[in-house]
Amino acid sequence: MLIKIAWRNIWRNTSRSLTILIAIMIGLAAALMASAFSMGFVQQRFNNVIERFVSHIQIHNPDFVHDGEVTQYLTNPQEIMLKLQQNQTVKQAALRTKANGIIASAKVSSGVQITGIDPQAEQRLTDLKGWLIKGAYFEGVKRNPVYIGQELATKLKADVGSRLVLNFQNLDGEITAASFKVVGIFKTIDVAFDETTVFVQRTDINPLLGGEQLAHEIALLSDDFDQITKLKQQLQQQFPELEVRSWEKLSQELVLMQEMTSQSLIFLVFIILLGLGFGILNTMLMSVFERTRELGMLMAVGMNKKRVFLMIMFETVLLSFTGAAAGMLLGFGLISWLGRQGINLAGVAGDSLAIYGYGNMIYPYLETPFYLQTAFLVLLIALLSALYPAFKALQLVPAEAVRKE
Repeated sequence: MLIKIAWRNIWRNTSRSLTILIAIMIGLAAALMASAFSMGFVQQRFNNVIERFVSHIQIHNPDFVHDGEVTQYLTNPQEIMLKLQQNQTVKQAALRTKANGIIASAKVSSGVQITGIDPQAEQRLTDLKGWLIKGAYFEGVKRNPVYIGQELATKLKADVGSRLVLNFQNLDGEITAASFKVVGIFKTIDVAFDETTVFVQRTDINPLLGGEQLAHEIALLSDDFDQITKLKQQLQQQFPELEVRSWEKLSQELVLMQEMTSQSLIFLVFIILLGLGFGILNTMLMSVFERTRELGMLMAVGMNKKRVFLMIMFETVLLSFTGAAAGMLLGFGLISWLGRQGINLAGVAGDSLAIYGYGNMIYPYLETPFYLQTAFLVLLIALLSALYPAFKALQLVPAEAVRKE
């Protein structure tokens, strides 16, 4: 009965109630959209770094993790790959050969990380071909093709078909140089990566380094993202002499970014709701003052203070949750639609986002726990906003209140 009375009381002043409801709806929807936009940025960065570059898990020689020397390779890479292929949790895996070196054109040279790959296996793992903007993905060049980033191509003044010289140290500690032909040019969302990384075939780089089956890294994707930690532990037990690291260890800045973004966004929502809470408090306080005589009469005819207190509390909570429900539905609808369509920032940011490793297309999204946390904050703010008006109602003296005009 109290809830029914509280609901009716809300709509006794329709214009005031609608005003605060619309304010709550728009404010909460805007807070959710801002949060979803920020999470879309973080998720885009995560997807590109983890699935395109880092992968879910990497396996190395423990010494290579610390020193990165070309001599610190995996001893039985083919045997490890065979065991990984028998693991049903492993979706894709690929061998990589790593070497630091210098790439030079006729007039310009630059330090790079040389990554030797098996093109087909790497394509299944990271879709490296998807970044191609010019030329081909290891096709059309029979001997020593090299796949370079657009930033590096511009720096070296190179194009598809250009001859470049790679200088690096082999397993014997001797400096080796070989001529490679640009087969394709790629462009990622990370300018630094495009300028410092080149891809060659393992079948070309390994003989030059001094080992046909040489491999420094095995990168793999899990079939179930939620099972990555379990898979990492399983592989570490299976290969105790190797260093098995998951994406959290490989890219700790992403873990920190996700945690900080999530915490800061829920704090942002709390601040917005706190501001709306003052509006709710003001509305309910005005309602109490306008109904002083009525409340006094209710108490005079026998309604105890507890029921008066609960009635004001119910009014505030119902008002808050009605606006919040509308705001969350509006926010969810916008986020779902923009999550499918995406927001193209190319016209605003141009290519400037690529400097920081972000793309121009953002897909806003929020996880279910964020909505639940927001609902909890709405309840908390509603209860806090109701306390003072309800307390003022309790201070009314029935004999004096009924004489109020």
